[in-house]
Amino acid sequence: MKSPCPRSLSRRGFLLGGAVGAGVGIAGGATLGWWGHGQVSQGPPFQAKTVERVRAPLGMPGPFPGRVAEARNPRAVRGDYSLDPAAVRVLMERGITELVGAYGDVPEAWRRFFSRGDVVGIKVNPVGRRARPNEPGRVPNAVGSISSPEVVAETIRSLVEYCGIPRRDILIFDRYANEMRETGFDRLASDLGVDWCAASAAYDDTQVEIDGQVRGGLRDPKVVGYDPDVFVTMGFAAPEHDSRDDRRHRSHLTTVVTRRISKLITIPCLKDHKSSGVTLSLKNMSHGMNNNVCRSHLAGIYRIGGQVSGPNQCNTFIPTAVRQGPIMEKATLHILDGLVGVYEGGPGNWNRTWGVWPYGGIFFATDPVAMDHIGWNIIDAERARRGWAPVAQMGMIQRGESVMLSAERTAMAVSNPMAAASLVAEHLRTRPAISEPFDRRQPEHIALAGMVGLGHFPATSIERRVVRS
Repeated sequence: MKSPCPRSLSRRGFLLGGAVGAGVGIAGGATLGWWGHGQVSQGPPFQAKTVERVRAPLGMPGPFPGRVAEARNPRAVRGDYSLDPAAVRVLMERGITELVGAYGDVPEAWRRFFSRGDVVGIKVNPVGRRARPNEPGRVPNAVGSISSPEVVAETIRSLVEYCGIPRRDILIFDRYANEMRETGFDRLASDLGVDWCAASAAYDDTQVEIDGQVRGGLRDPKVVGYDPDVFVTMGFAAPEHDSRDDRRHRSHLTTVVTRRISKLITIPCLKDHKSSGVTLSLKNMSHGMNNNVCRSHLAGIYRIGGQVSGPNQCNTFIPTAVRQGPIMEKATLHILDGLVGVYEGGPGNWNRTWGVWPYGGIFFATDPVAMDHIGWNIIDAERARRGWAPVAQMGMIQRGESVMLSAERTAMAVSNPMAAASLVAEHLRTRPAISEPFDRRQPEHIALAGMVGLGHFPATSIERRVVRS
């Protein structure tokens, strides 16, 4: 299947080990357990043996720290990128039972986490929808990558049929109401007999309004806003903020999490991201549940000689925002939708390098850090296969230069120094530009999240359980 996007590799990324799809570095032949992360590992990663924490709280990292179950079937994604609902149901059943070890007993697996009396919020990701015909500002005919309606529907069916939770006690939500409507999650909620809401009405530059409404505009009844009493303070702000407004240093958590639900399910996507490197379960919570998030990645800051910079605080913003008490206590299950993955140009197809592939997998975990580490590796592996540098080696400070490569030539360069030299020489001749809005992409937020207790990050403490159908 042809990719809609070019295959590229930055010169710096190439020289620093960007083409490591076969797991062998160009210099010295070192085996890399994870690309561009600065750590050398011997042998395959994610081979730990995890055990259930008996009577552990259901919040992060939950009863299965370090364990990630992956159910995979590439045939679940059809040639036109539509999904096979029957195949999705099988993946959901096999994934949840593999996570808890309740093999063949799907109801028991779901009841391990949820029961009647719970009020469950399902955090979806509507960013990255399919481009409309002739839509300006989008890659033409671009395939989308959002939380799949089939996955959301199967999650709700399982909560109702297996756990006895009334549909009135299930809520689908995200940050922006306009995106929920654009992607049809409002109609999906209605069809499934559950409610939906959003924290804010739509994007704005300052993002400090506590009620989430558009100032001076009509009030949106589906917008619930943010909790004035639950927030984190970080010492940076956006240029658009009023220096006299102390809200510029705060990010408030939505009342969906603080007041309306007792347990949380997140359904993020397997997706590259232009600022945070990857957007998986952690970023789905930090940026999807809090206000004043744009201060975490700023573009167009003046530097020297007319140059601009894109400072990036995602590395510290994400773990700080996610570590708020209500999120840590209520985030019970993370279901990573990897049916259609994004290897470059995320989070949305307004980026001209947007590229998707049919991975055909769904991941289950109570530990979002372990899940995100595995997802990061999968994305980097796909990038290497297509001739892209690892996400950690992308950004404006990497010179923002790229060279068109075929996946075959990239793979050859891994083990052939002469081929590597030829590719570098070609780059010096061509020097085409690549669109990178920020100084660097920052997937180290995953490691930092592990350091503050949100989950397990070292590959030696993560178990990846893969079941295929």
